[in-house]
Amino acid sequence: MSVIELAESMARGAGDLLVAHYGSLRRIDADRKRGLRRDLVSRADIEAEEYLIGRIPEADDVLAEEGHDRDLGAARKWVVDPLDGTVNFLHGLPFWCVSIGVVEAGVLTAGVVHAPALAQTFVAEAGKGCRLNGERVHVSATSELAEAILATGFSYQRNQVPDHNFDNFETLGMAAAGVRRMGAAALDLAYVACGRLDGFWELHLSAWDVAAGTLLIREAGGQVTDFAGSEDLDRVLFNCNIVAGNPELSAAIRARLHPLRGL
Repeated sequence: MSVIELAESMARGAGDLLVAHYGSLRRIDADRKRGLRRDLVSRADIEAEEYLIGRIPEADDVLAEEGHDRDLGAARKWVVDPLDGTVNFLHGLPFWCVSIGVVEAGVLTAGVVHAPALAQTFVAEAGKGCRLNGERVHVSATSELAEAILATGFSYQRNQVPDHNFDNFETLGMAAAGVRRMGAAALDLAYVACGRLDGFWELHLSAWDVAAGTLLIREAGGQVTDFAGSEDLDRVLFNCNIVAGNPELSAAIRARLHPLRGL
């Protein structure tokens, strides 16, 4: 089985596990991470991550949201979010997904975003394009902000951090045709890849939020950068803030972002 076949199989299996919990777990059943009332983790997150970790080759490295990391210095690393959109999941909202990205020798080679409640599976392999449920997809051609539908999100620590993103939300909300806040960055990026959203920006993200989605967008003809416009993979995965879309629209978004104050 190839890496991309394994990644998709793993994502679907974790998705089946999550669906078994969907509708029965609620916010009251979740724990709070780092003492933050907004940052939730449920039994479903933990079980899905354990399922995924159990199927990753033992010789490979792992970076996973719920702490099942493995750092052996391997050439291949799996970047895993077992449930992106936990709050949506616990509130019965269907915008949530499993996200799996694979990095080999510093290059993204495979990405899967699987949204079982929406019956949507996005798959990308380096050099082979991006597909949604088996059909090839591309980013939007919209280059003007006034015609663009964008998406973003806000940090769980937005009361404590200086870069809370509300200033950008106001500025870009006034400039764009519309801005959506749907609560699952990995799926937002997948929607940029297939042109349902024209562009995306967000701060305070983690590698597991963006690894798979970055490859989806790049293989769909789009661009993912940090706020300074760098496409360097380490800066995209670990610099916390990204912009995505086609190159023209991404540049237009970056031009209107407020200077970072203390990220």
